[in-house]
Amino acid sequence: MTTRRRSVATVLLASVAMVSAVVVFAASPAAAHTGFESSSPADGDVVDEPVSEITLTFSGEATPAGEGFVVLDPTGTIREADEITSVDQLTWILRFDEPLAGGDVGVRWMVAAPDAHPIDGSFSFTVTAPTSIDEPQLQEETAPAATEEPNDAPEVTADEQQLEEEPTESEPATTEPESVEATAAPTGSEPIDLESFVDTSDATPVAADGVAAMARILSVLGAVLAIGGAAFAAFGLRGGPADVSTVLSWVRGGGVLLVIGAVAEAVAITATLAGQWSALTSAANLGDALWSSAGLAIALRAIGGFLAASKTTSNTMTASTGGDPVIAARQLASIGGGDTAAPPPEGGAGEPFLFAEDQRWDSRAALGGLVGVGLVAVSFMFDGHIASEGPRWLHAAANLAHVTAAAIWAGGVVMLALTIHRRRRDNRSTQALQLAMRFSVIATTALVTAGVAGTALSIIVIDAASDLWSTPWGRLLIAKVAVVAVAAAGGAYNHRVIVPALNQNPDDHTTIDRFRTVVTLEAAALFAVAIITAFLIAASST
Repeated sequence: MTTRRRSVATVLLASVAMVSAVVVFAASPAAAHTGFESSSPADGDVVDEPVSEITLTFSGEATPAGEGFVVLDPTGTIREADEITSVDQLTWILRFDEPLAGGDVGVRWMVAAPDAHPIDGSFSFTVTAPTSIDEPQLQEETAPAATEEPNDAPEVTADEQQLEEEPTESEPATTEPESVEATAAPTGSEPIDLESFVDTSDATPVAADGVAAMARILSVLGAVLAIGGAAFAAFGLRGGPADVSTVLSWVRGGGVLLVIGAVAEAVAITATLAGQWSALTSAANLGDALWSSAGLAIALRAIGGFLAASKTTSNTMTASTGGDPVIAARQLASIGGGDTAAPPPEGGAGEPFLFAEDQRWDSRAALGGLVGVGLVAVSFMFDGHIASEGPRWLHAAANLAHVTAAAIWAGGVVMLALTIHRRRRDNRSTQALQLAMRFSVIATTALVTAGVAGTALSIIVIDAASDLWSTPWGRLLIAKVAVVAVAAAGGAYNHRVIVPALNQNPDDHTTIDRFRTVVTLEAAALFAVAIITAFLIAASST
């Protein structure tokens, strides 16, 4: 096996290992941020009086979705509440005109959080109080004695007797609760088993959860490529037109992934909330599912992805034209590795690490694509935790900064690895020192911004330190931070070791190969981070 193949195999194995570790570590199913808190009667309670009211309390705002609230009475008959009310959308009260009594009662529920992600569950309790079904039977037994004397009266004719009997035929329809009649099991059907009723594993359409998870992964990967690729092309990349064109082709590809992911997520949410795939044929069901903050996020990603894919042109201009913000930032804050006073390379154009023949992306000709990239970044302000946690204005600002900075870092690392690989494949100078010095400024700025914003988000979402290991969101956050630390370690190694070595000998092939390997592993780690983030968006913080 060649060295190149061994490097590729190492990257693949590292990616698989990290993603597998994440799946094992955060095996608890992800749910929306609204969680089920309690009920009255509670699960497993034994009640000695008939129950005419059931209360369900959630940790966040919840709206009935799909089948909503359904009850199985002790006879094995499905019951729907005669009245369902809520004042604050946190506590829901189910009222029954005919109280539940005489055995085991099951309750099954499905609600949608403010971000439109559905959650479901069930519980059961026992009512030891007998039903009142025996009272009508006692009345029937005493009825003949009460009517014997009137039957002997001569004034009661046959016609009058028939008139008296006619109302009794409709009496059961007026005394029996309408909701019970409407939801009773069909004549001749078997009573529903309580154990199968409270099993909510099939509450969502088959494969809907998988479609939703895959949609989120595509959306996050698309955002990383679109945002990070555009930032790298604008600020990090200096080279030939072919280099610029290659990077921007990945930006357009990210736009395509965003559109596919948005459509798939809309489909999954619609089917899940309605409880069946056939709901996709109804415009009303689709509208209900998307009339939410999650729907706005999906729409922004779809529009942004379309613009990024169709309006990102690859026009270039001379790199020395106009100012260079990366050079200005590096000189201002001394960001970057190696000797900050190092002279420009041979053939330079007067600025450090810039060659006279270098081209850069003319982003002015791709304003439509840049607008699309901006819409993609903004879309994450309305998705996941932002819809239901903390002061929303603060969370929105922190989320925007975190997503944008993280995508610039992750996408930039991927584009850096691809650029070095392509130049090496084409037997061209990798200009590794130039790339490393320029990207060091971008990565350092993005990493600090992402860290500060991410810390602020964690403080907003987490109520107690124990949430880090007791909730799906906390466990995924720990996994994400651990893999980010691996990627950051690779960046620090490049910053402290590789860049100074390249500064001393820019054409040393051993150092260049080492730089390429570390950057590739860093990109693989950030690929795993993107997958974790996709699950983190929809994970429960309760």
